[in-house]
Amino acid sequence: MSEPPMDALRDGLARGLARYLAPARLPDGFAAVFAETPRGAVFDLGANAAAAEALAHPLLGGAEGAVDLLLALSAGGRAPRRLGPARLAVEDEAPQDLRLATPHHRFQGNLHRGEIRQFLPGDDGPPALLHGGNLVEFTWRGRKHCLDVEDAIVAAGIEPIEGGVMLVHESRIEGRGRFSRGAAQEVARLRYTYEIRADSPAVRLTVTLTALPGVTLERVRVTAACDAMSPGGGVDYGTLVFGTRRLPSPDGENVTVQDGPVVAYGAAQDRATAHALRLLVRPLGPAPLLSVKASGPAEGRLHWLLARYAADRLGPGESLMAGEERLLLRGLEAALDAPRGAEASTAAPAPAIALALATQALLAPGARGAALREAASCALAGFDAAGAAPADLAAALMATETLHRATGEAAPGGQAGALVDALLATQRDPGVFREATGGCVADHAGALLALARHHALAPAPRVADAIRRGVGALSLATLDGPVDTLALRGEGNPPAIATADLARLLRALRAVQSVRAAGPLTLPEAEARRLGFLATTATALLQARIRPEGEALVVASGAPGSAPSLAAQVAALAAFLPPEGAVLRVAA
Repeated sequence: MSEPPMDALRDGLARGLARYLAPARLPDGFAAVFAETPRGAVFDLGANAAAAEALAHPLLGGAEGAVDLLLALSAGGRAPRRLGPARLAVEDEAPQDLRLATPHHRFQGNLHRGEIRQFLPGDDGPPALLHGGNLVEFTWRGRKHCLDVEDAIVAAGIEPIEGGVMLVHESRIEGRGRFSRGAAQEVARLRYTYEIRADSPAVRLTVTLTALPGVTLERVRVTAACDAMSPGGGVDYGTLVFGTRRLPSPDGENVTVQDGPVVAYGAAQDRATAHALRLLVRPLGPAPLLSVKASGPAEGRLHWLLARYAADRLGPGESLMAGEERLLLRGLEAALDAPRGAEASTAAPAPAIALALATQALLAPGARGAALREAASCALAGFDAAGAAPADLAAALMATETLHRATGEAAPGGQAGALVDALLATQRDPGVFREATGGCVADHAGALLALARHHALAPAPRVADAIRRGVGALSLATLDGPVDTLALRGEGNPPAIATADLARLLRALRAVQSVRAAGPLTLPEAEARRLGFLATTATALLQARIRPEGEALVVASGAPGSAPSLAAQVAALAAFLPPEGAVLRVAA
């Protein structure tokens, strides 16, 4: 699109953002909140926090409903990531290609293969968890058997239950006696059921092995397994958890990692706590847990996790039954206590909520401002900087400094200094600001923005050096399409494919330019020219992803021409506002 005047661009983006307003049910009524799609019914709290922060600018407004949403859902502690309809939607009930969704997870799978893939909502790429890979063991007429459950499946389907559905597959189990020379004989039926409900993020698994009439089985073992647990693409489990005991996932096949019963077991990712996947499993009985085995190609790279439940003997018609409650979470050690329809498996980013509320408090008078400041302080109080990702540290730093301004304190204080220290400690060449698992555009942009704002308030050589390195780590990249964008230097560091990430980088670059223009940041002439080139290029690239629709401007989620998205709309608006509004003006 041709470059409009900045005021027209800002106003058109704000009108485009207003298209996402939709009524959301809050504890005390309804509020106009920003939905993930125009007139949608799912509301992302992180995106509403970003919108509330951007619309707090003196030139704008209209985020009252988003602020009410943040206040309502974060009042009791950590807020859920999303709020939506309290229902389970079956998109495809065919057993060989099932697809369903709850407020907490998405599920896909092939029950005829005994595979159920589980995703966190909104996640692309490989599943966060694959239920499957089961075995059954027994001795019959003196011969030991160890059989793949999936190879013996003869029936599968989806059954309705109160509040949800039950996924079922059943296997025909055959055996041969020690001296048998004929065909294998059916000796038992093995049934797996997975209960999935709209009101809970937990999956309840029940395994039932029933001996046929006239058959007696000895030394019986049924299993509850998870397979392919580290396929890459952001999914990898490196640590096993047994109650309070933690150990690295072992290198080897069928390594016994737990002998005997345990109250709970599971696996966790080794990455920033707020972003780490965590599987928690609680054995429910009645069969006792015999052992847990793990397999993987290297230490810290879990592939197969197998729990074995045991009975010494099953007589004719008798059953061995074992149950588990499986809870897949991100950034949590327990499911959130959330209202119906809210995603209870992932928390909204508390620092982003604190930043939005603190920024809104700058312009709110009287009791409203006091309530916003208190809520922002509570959100920050629950944030643990240890192991946090750079983007979360950055939002916490900006929220802390904004709260100091909202309360009339001039100095950022010791808490801000500790957050600066933590943020600078995340620097790693060549990506500069990144998680241990690789570069992240959102982390880099957030850190660069927060340090620029901090340097405007409290100039320091080490912060200036970090800002220079942060700008120096950016370069141009051309993706398949071809699509031009910005990227982080270094092998394996992803480019800014999503428009929201490109917009965040532009916002950070414009903030650095403003701090340099105001005086606190000094750059060599060559670096200043490069900063200007990157900002100008990012502006052009971002504008290419914006198109007019009537009097509004809408922002593509990715490459030019892709579908619009709330995250892209909010990030673009924030990028084209006067850089950091009152924060940098006061600092200057």
